[in-house]
Amino acid sequence: MKRELAELQGELAQAHKQVHISEARVATALDKLAYMEELVNDKLLEDRNATGSDVASPSSSTSTESLEVKRKLPRKSLDVSGPVKPYHPRLKNFWYPVAFSTDLKDDTMIPIDCFEEPWVLFRGKDRNPGCVQNTCAHRACPLHLGSVNEGRIQCPYHGWEYTTDGKCEKMPSTRLLNVKIRSLPCLEQEGMIWIWPGDDPPTPTLPSLQPPSGFVIHAEIVMELPIEHGLLLDNLLDLAHAPFTHTSTFAKGWTVPSLVKFLTPASGLQGYWDPYPIDMEFRPPCMVLSTIGISKPGKLEGQSTKECTTHLHQLHVLNEDLRLVIGQQERMINGANVWNLPVAYDKLGMRYRLWRNAVDQGDKQLPFSKPM
Repeated sequence: MKRELAELQGELAQAHKQVHISEARVATALDKLAYMEELVNDKLLEDRNATGSDVASPSSSTSTESLEVKRKLPRKSLDVSGPVKPYHPRLKNFWYPVAFSTDLKDDTMIPIDCFEEPWVLFRGKDRNPGCVQNTCAHRACPLHLGSVNEGRIQCPYHGWEYTTDGKCEKMPSTRLLNVKIRSLPCLEQEGMIWIWPGDDPPTPTLPSLQPPSGFVIHAEIVMELPIEHGLLLDNLLDLAHAPFTHTSTFAKGWTVPSLVKFLTPASGLQGYWDPYPIDMEFRPPCMVLSTIGISKPGKLEGQSTKECTTHLHQLHVLNEDLRLVIGQQERMINGANVWNLPVAYDKLGMRYRLWRNAVDQGDKQLPFSKPM
């Protein structure tokens, strides 16, 4: 018995040794992968302030020794730190979906805030949607507290009535000419109400949010989230957090892979996750679409969406993320950089941030964007 026990202990020690060797090899492979990802990130970030002698992209003839020297240089990261900066006016020059068509009845109004300005949606006499500032020209009363009267929004204070283009058509008990409040271009397409909050002329086409053919819409959800626009998109474009955060909903029971990657075309804002059967796309300026191969919560099918028979197509955010991004925002306000040390699964989020930086800088050609 003692001899058998000693043999088993020896075998166990040998197994432990092999495990350590395997772990070391995996760690080395992950380290190399992280370095290669660092090189990719350097290329994407296009640090114009670099002297040119920092991290150079290695050629096929670059030696291992030179790679090791270059590795010691400080890793670059996106600078997304506080305090929270005002939105750049150029970010307004896009179509934004702000409400579901089914929520905007003939006699209802939907107040919204867009770029920290108050607006209100309602339908005119022709049933087409309109968006006007949520402030009466007379005494600055919020218009959404009033009512819709024959396709005009009526102020609850003195009854002044405005059309969808902002013109005041009725003034009970008095009369002034050419009274008008601000309005925004407003269109309805594919079950969504869209507005153009920018000063530039709106583009003639709107992004499409239609799910792929064969899908049935099961839910349309609106949530108010006190989160900076970019932080929320960063969260939606990141799937690697799912098995740690969404443990009571769609990711319940998911295993934690040793490596999570997001694979994209050479240029683009869409791709797929490995090893998850999930396709994902950022559609400027603010939409995230994903298609998940899933048969039931916690049960993924296959390793790619093509292998799956049942899919969930979604464009929404879950409450489970809220406490995380609120915490991020608090720290960002205090000066923390929320984009330190980007890794392999951060690729799509990084591309969004680079796209947004290009918008802020006024670049004529936005990176990764495809023509609509």
